[in-house]
Amino acid sequence: MDALTIMKVLLAYLCHYKDRNDYFMSLMPVGIVSIAAYLEKQGFDLTLANFSQLGHRKALHKITQIKPEVLGLSLFTHNRIDTLKLIKAVKKAFPRTLIVIGGPHATFLADEITKRYSEVDYIISGEGEKSFARLLKRIARGEKTDQKIISSEMVEDLDTLPSAGNFSGTLIGIEPQEQLSFIITSRGCVHQCVFCSSPRFWRRTVRYRSPEHIVKEIQYLYKKYGIIYFSIRDDNFTLRKERVLKFAKLLQDSKLYIMWNCQARVDTIDEEMLIAMKRAGLEHIQYGIESGSEKILRLYDKYLSIEKIKNAAAITRRVGVYLSIYLMTGMEGEGQSDTNKTKDLIKKICPNDGIVSPVALYPGTCLYEQVQKKGEIVDDVWFDTKESGVYLRKDRQVSQWMTELILELERIKNISRYCDKDFKLHRQVAGTECWVTDILEGDYNFEEGKYKKAQECYQRILKNHPQNPWGYLRMKKLIKMTVAK
Repeated sequence: MDALTIMKVLLAYLCHYKDRNDYFMSLMPVGIVSIAAYLEKQGFDLTLANFSQLGHRKALHKITQIKPEVLGLSLFTHNRIDTLKLIKAVKKAFPRTLIVIGGPHATFLADEITKRYSEVDYIISGEGEKSFARLLKRIARGEKTDQKIISSEMVEDLDTLPSAGNFSGTLIGIEPQEQLSFIITSRGCVHQCVFCSSPRFWRRTVRYRSPEHIVKEIQYLYKKYGIIYFSIRDDNFTLRKERVLKFAKLLQDSKLYIMWNCQARVDTIDEEMLIAMKRAGLEHIQYGIESGSEKILRLYDKYLSIEKIKNAAAITRRVGVYLSIYLMTGMEGEGQSDTNKTKDLIKKICPNDGIVSPVALYPGTCLYEQVQKKGEIVDDVWFDTKESGVYLRKDRQVSQWMTELILELERIKNISRYCDKDFKLHRQVAGTECWVTDILEGDYNFEEGKYKKAQECYQRILKNHPQNPWGYLRMKKLIKMTVAK
């Protein structure tokens, strides 16, 4: 029997136990699922486990039952404490189990981790598929190495990677319909925002999956697991317009009728692109706005103007896609006037929802290096503090600004909510037979208790797109509600 197939490999993730009920924190990273599918294709016996609901003590018990020869763990800044506890416990219980870690936190603090944690046998620095496979093959051959930090070997053609949905090994604590609805169609970002580690992790290059490959994966996941809603988690899905338009056309022509969301920069979208995306099922888009102050945007190295933000928001609302924004506050040099400008921007662009975060320091970011050079932070902090994150500013004013921005987002909801006059415009812009408009308008009327109008919208989908599952699902929900009343 081949040495690869008899070597047990467990790839696992766990968040901090206190975050176990946080949907996104507790979800397995897309990257480790991709690595699992790749390693299985290479011939390894793989188990993939999400221990987030268990915590590190119960996770150890599960690992005791599996008895892997190699344990691979995802290490991020937010999950480092419980993960490092698990590593110590596993090594104590199973000294011969080889422990391999990867992820952004492991990549940028590799030297420090190897000094402090002898329990860690290897660190995969950067992209994991090829590097991990090369390491495992070496282990299977019985080859020894003193090199603990394994440098990244990047996959040039992302279409050669197997779909995460192709993984057929053992799953523990993972619901495929949830986990596999999150997909990544490109790696990297050409920009260099000071708060983001993506540029260094992916070496500031962007590699793309082809539109055909993405649609093929979606079709496979739709047929195998019945997934009809996807979230595309690229740093910036709309970076290459021609690719987006082709993807949208292929998806629309496939008659799958999935709905989806994505992240984008405001300077990479236009009306033509958003119309094509919406007709292909896009219902929600998230923009990294960060601030309404030009001064703060410059400090972030965002290279965005307020006018571009306003323009993108106006186009998004005109086409009729839900508009979501990411905001941050607490940058060095930021004051009340900057917060007021952000509040003014919220009023002008009318987002449907938003997330507000304090400016955090992460290893691998330009901001972290700037603060480090000033002597205001050292790598020791990640091993000394029990906090899940470290923030640039700790003054109470930042908490106040966060509260102000969150309240402003709440206040604007009644105004930003799409209503009858908006849907009329959406039909003029995106087309009268755009089924996403029917869904959004039907949902609005349903929430308002206007069940007859909601029924008309959902029935329009059934008439114009009889293969569309969303029309049937919404009608079922409507019938259930009206019968109950």
